[in-house]
Order: sequence, then C-alpha cells, then structure tokens
Amino acid sequence: MDSSLPEIFDTIVIGGGASGITAAIYTVRKNLKVLMLTKNIGGQAALSGAVENYPGFTMITGADLAEKFRTELLAFENKGLWVKEGVEVINLSGADPNYLVKTSEGSAYHGKTVIIASGRIPKMLGVPGERELLGKGVATCATCDAPFYKDKDVAIVGGGNSAMDAAFALLKVARSVTIVNNIDSLRGDEILMKNVTTSANVKVLNNHEVLEILGETAVGGIKIRDKLTKGEQVLPVSGVFIEIGWTPSTNFDKLTDKNDKGEIEVDQYGATSVPGIYACGDVNDQPGEQIVIAAGEGAKTGLRVAEHLSKVPHQA
Repeated sequence: MDSSLPEIFDTIVIGGGASGITAAIYTVRKNLKVLMLTKNIGGQAALSGAVENYPGFTMITGADLAEKFRTELLAFENKGLWVKEGVEVINLSGADPNYLVKTSEGSAYHGKTVIIASGRIPKMLGVPGERELLGKGVATCATCDAPFYKDKDVAIVGGGNSAMDAAFALLKVARSVTIVNNIDSLRGDEILMKNVTTSANVKVLNNHEVLEILGETAVGGIKIRDKLTKGEQVLPVSGVFIEIGWTPSTNFDKLTDKNDKGEIEVDQYGATSVPGIYACGDVNDQPGEQIVIAAGEGAKTGLRVAEHLSKVPHQA
C-alpha cells in the first residue's frame, strides 16, 4: 500500500458515476478521509449522447457532463480525498468498523465504512458496430435519449418490459419504432404491451436477431435475420436502443443482501443489511435510474455515512 495513504479511510467509495461522485463530495466536506476506487469517472452518464434533464443545463452531452463531474471531484484531492481511477474492485470483506477492499491490480485498502456506487452494466448484443457506435446512435436509455429521435426511424432490440418502456417513450416522438425480438412473442405487462403494439408507428418483428449495426460515425441501419426463414434484411434507422436487461455491478460483494435481480437492498438512506456498508445509485433496489436521482441518493448516503461515523466509536 502507498505509504502516503491513510492506514484506514473513513469511507471507501466504489464507483465514479453520479452517485459515487456526490457521495464522495458530501463525505469529504464532512472532514472525512475518503478514497474513491473507480474504472472511470462519469459512469453511465458518460455514455449518454445528450442529457436534457439534469438541472443547470438546458442540454449537455454525457461526455461533457462527466468531465464537469471530474473537475468538481478532483478539486477535493489533497483535501481529504484520494481518487484511484482505472481500477476494478474484485473483493469486499471484513466487518464494521474495518472493511477490506481489494482491487484487480493487487492493492488492498481498509475503510471504516464502504459506499457501493458501482452502478449497473447494460447487457449488450456483442455484434459488430455496437461498441463503436455507442453514444452515436446506439443507446441503452430511452428515457434519456428519446427526445433526440424526433421524427426519426429507430429500432429497439428486446422483448421484455424494458423494451416496452423504451418503445412507449419513443413512439411519442419517433417517426417509426421497430421492435426486434429474438423470441416468438413479447413478454411483459399486458397493458403496456397493448399501448405499444396498437400504436400506428410501431412494428414488431418477433423471431428476429440483430447481426450488425451499420454506420461509420453514426448509426445508419441494422442488419437483421429472421430466425425461422434465415432471410436477412437491412433496416434503415438512426437509432438503436439495446433493451435486453441490466446486470448490477456487484460481483465483488458477497456481504450484503440482494433482491432477485441482484440489486443491493437498502433503506431510504442507502443503508444495507450490513452495518457500515451503504449503496447508492443504480446498483441498489430503489427505483428511478436517472442521473439526477443517482446524485440525490449519493448525497443522502454521504450524509448518513458521516452521521454513522460520528455516533459509532471507531479507532483512529
């Protein structure tokens, strides 16, 4: 361990998205020693093509918002905050008030408390063009990006409730919405499916799979295949929304209770089933996967961690 680091931090924040950044800022402003461990600063927000629903900005790209997050966060370095970027947490162990967090490069850090803000990972198709065009027409959040597809043709990949939610958001603004579903029928809430499938500008292609997302600097179409006939076609679309589910980023955490989706169960202040461990943002079981909600949860959790540390005896 770096000799310049404290032997034990007041709190270790795992994740550098909106919730983790806010939690770190709130805790360091409470005069706590805070360590952030993150793969990247900005989290899922950095992947949004544009953001129009974050207070203070009429419109800002996800990349620019992430850069503003970075600037504000790093202003607290040397003031009680240490940031380790480009690292992956692989294990969380210990008990209140001494937790041990290990990272993939072999480092280990002790914290009196831990804030898990590691977010969730969208399940992806793994087809050519998907990663290259992420944020350039390929999206995973219809609530965030639907307004940018006004009067455009879009495709949604998936057939469950998340796909139906995306379709319902997009059918109000897009010229056409094509749902590409790789099984024989849609699955989800009956009323929601009816509202979507009875819309004049929605088309459903069951038993179809995506082979490739086309485009150089922006999405121009998708190549799909009928799984029954093996026939292939290209759909000219400007946007592709991948809605095949999400996975909470909790592989390192074997301590806290999870729900059937793998989300960490918390109370309204982010406290988990384990004293001294908190969770905020998309990784927990609270509804509303939005940047502003994640930031709000980070603030509440940061304040609760500071309160916890002020009331529970800990060794220095």
